[in-house]
Amino acid sequence: MRELTAPQADDLYEIITERHRKASTVVTSNRDASEWLPLMTDPLLAQSAIDRLTSTCHELIVEGDSYRRRQRPAPPPVDDPAPATP
Repeated sequence: MRELTAPQADDLYEIITERHRKASTVVTSNRDASEWLPLMTDPLLAQSAIDRLTSTCHELIVEGDSYRRRQRPAPPPVDDPAPATP
């Protein structure tokens, strides 16, 4: 995530508050929710949004190798000619 502009932060806050305790919301991120605070322009709105998201959340932490790394193509084989036998 990168820093949100003021309109983006306002939109995110509106979405979170509209859905809070009314509908399920799935959020995925490679950052902890506490790391989102400095990315929003208004610290008060940021804290309020994060509190709403995390107050009743179920957090699933996935550890292990990157899924993208497992899917990347294998490197081409290196031609390693066998040494000539005398």
